[in-house]
Amino acid sequence: MFSSKRFNAVDLSGDERLQYFIRTVRENKELWGLYADGWAESTDEQRRKGFIVFPDQPHAELCATDKWNRYSPKLIKLSSFLDRFLDKLAKQKYTIAVFPTPFDGPVQVEPDALRQELA
Repeated sequence: MFSSKRFNAVDLSGDERLQYFIRTVRENKELWGLYADGWAESTDEQRRKGFIVFPDQPHAELCATDKWNRYSPKLIKLSSFLDRFLDKLAKQKYTIAVFPTPFDGPVQVEPDALRQELA
C-alpha cells in the first residue's frame, strides 16, 4: 500500500504534481502508465492526444476507474521511456499527460521538455 504522504499528492496543484512526478521518477528510475489493449490516452483542449503517466503504481491504480476501468497499472523503466517512448510520441505529435487525478486533469508536457527534466 502507499503512505499518506504519497496519497496526499492527489491534492497538489498541477505544477506541484508535475514537480512531484519528476522527483519521484528520477529517484525510482521508473514511471507508470495504464495499459489494456494499448496505453491509456487523454485529449487536451486543442484535441491533441496525451500519453498518460503516473509517478507510482498507487496513483495509477487510483485512476484505473471510470473510462479507464479496464486498464491496469504497468511499469515503465525510465531508461525505456527516455530511449524509446519519447521519440515515438514526439513523432506522433503526442503530449505527455502527467499525473492526472480523480479530481484534476493531467499536466500536458511536450516530450522533449519532459526528457530534459528526467534525463
